[in-house]
Amino acid sequence: MKIVWESLRFILIFTILMLILGFITDLILLMIGLTAEIYRSIAIIAAFIITCLLYKKKGWGKKYNKLILLITFILIVLFTVVIPDMSPTHLHTWKYAYSYGFPFHFFTLYSENGATFIIPNLFSKGRIIWDAQIFLIYLNFIIIYFTIHFLFKYVNRRK
Repeated sequence: MKIVWESLRFILIFTILMLILGFITDLILLMIGLTAEIYRSIAIIAAFIITCLLYKKKGWGKKYNKLILLITFILIVLFTVVIPDMSPTHLHTWKYAYSYGFPFHFFTLYSENGATFIIPNLFSKGRIIWDAQIFLIYLNFIIIYFTIHFLFKYVNRRK
């Protein structure tokens, strides 16, 4: 249960920082005259880095098993990259929505001429808009982390 609370703290801090940095980034880019939607990933990356640095400085996150945590992150990325979206949602006459993630689809790409896998969609020449749902990433993390944690305990108990 401590893992769930620790994960909730991480998600809460990350979300608050992402909202604040996203607002500041949008405000600055709009004052300069640039399209802010294109550069939203800057705020997400900065919020993630600041959250990780805050965790390291405060000494939080000691309850996580580092090996299981690393395996969980690797599996989330691999599931997103390897599992294709075989039935994209047809939104308009020219736009499709491709959803990725396992067990819950948390990453959606809106593309004109897309493919079933995420890598070709990211590097396609058409206009791409993406959406990531933090809550579903959290659910995927919790499910995969506890599954691996259970498997490690089961294997160690059998030895």
